[in-house]
Amino acid sequence: MGASHQWSSSLQTAPIKLKSSISLTSSSNFIFYFCKRSRVNDSSTRRCAVCAHNSNLPRPKSTNSDARISKSVVLGDCQGHELVRISSTSIRRRNSVILSLVSLFDKRSLWRRIFFASKKVRSIILLNIVTIVYASSIPVVKEVEELVDPATFNAVRFAITAIPFVPLVLYKWDDVETRNAGIELGFWVSLGYLMQAFGLLTSDAGRASFISMLTVLVVPILDGVLGAVVPARTWFGVLMSVIGVAMLESSGSPPCVGDLLNFLSAIFFGVHMLRTEHISRRTEKDKLVSLLAYEVCVVSILSMLWYFIWRWIDGTETISESWNWKTYSDWVFMFPWVPALYTGLLSTGFCLWLEMGAMCDVSATETAVIYSLEPVWGGSFAWFLLGERWGLSGWIGAALVLVSW
Repeated sequence: MGASHQWSSSLQTAPIKLKSSISLTSSSNFIFYFCKRSRVNDSSTRRCAVCAHNSNLPRPKSTNSDARISKSVVLGDCQGHELVRISSTSIRRRNSVILSLVSLFDKRSLWRRIFFASKKVRSIILLNIVTIVYASSIPVVKEVEELVDPATFNAVRFAITAIPFVPLVLYKWDDVETRNAGIELGFWVSLGYLMQAFGLLTSDAGRASFISMLTVLVVPILDGVLGAVVPARTWFGVLMSVIGVAMLESSGSPPCVGDLLNFLSAIFFGVHMLRTEHISRRTEKDKLVSLLAYEVCVVSILSMLWYFIWRWIDGTETISESWNWKTYSDWVFMFPWVPALYTGLLSTGFCLWLEMGAMCDVSATETAVIYSLEPVWGGSFAWFLLGERWGLSGWIGAALVLVSW
């Protein structure tokens, strides 16, 4: 038989193509062995045998302890005659490894193609991780505000976020385009964080999570205002979300100003999401970290500004004359540093970096839809950590908000 042949094993492996001439009188089932090739130039020790299932011949063994794995598999009959040598790049280092495991972890296997070959799928997975972290930060901020006012906590939180990026900002100061884009993104996300922090003073954490989901509706609507076509399904989602939020407001504590502030934060986060998509896609990959550096530094500067404004409105001095080293040390000791590190480094700096990189491959509308799961996680964290409970109308309203998309 001079033509090429294609054999396949009974295991979950790719077909094996043989391009050499092989003469076979009948169909045979084969067992494939990976053997070790000795450094000694001896054909008997270099051969990797393939024996029939009904054969009683023992499996060939290598006689050299310093043998190494062959880069090819030799197909032979039960008498030890070599028929053809098959090149292989997926040979395992243990004789007991079967081909099904080799196929599972082969570089062309299906699960590796799904999770690692597609940039968009990888970005969607990262955005889901960001959603969980964002949702977990809401009850953390809510609980911390029982100890520290939001202006002080945000000033420390965002200062922690910005400190690692200050050298990069100074190094890339001459890049005007990246600097202006980072300042814009920092402004929008700062407004979102500010409204969220002050809104949580009077609003429930679980309810704030669901109100923040209105970003899912704000993004496509704003996209439509800018010229995109808004489908009828989006308007249906708007209606369902409005009804759901109204029912959510009727459950638990009465409506408050904090709910309005949380709604404003959803709008600002939506604008930030749209601008992030637009800016990240026209920014070179090696400049994304610099863009993030400008963004978080702007957030830190504005949070410090809001700290002084808050102190002025509250009628308290930023540094009282009664402060001394003991007072300062007590304040440092009592400050909730663990929540500040968590919300500053993880839920702000790290998540903004993941979001910026992922939105190079995922649109703002798709990102907003992924973020629609944030209320589910946020409500779960609030139920588990803070003990918040809703009535029947609250759960129905939350379900309407979820099914709106």
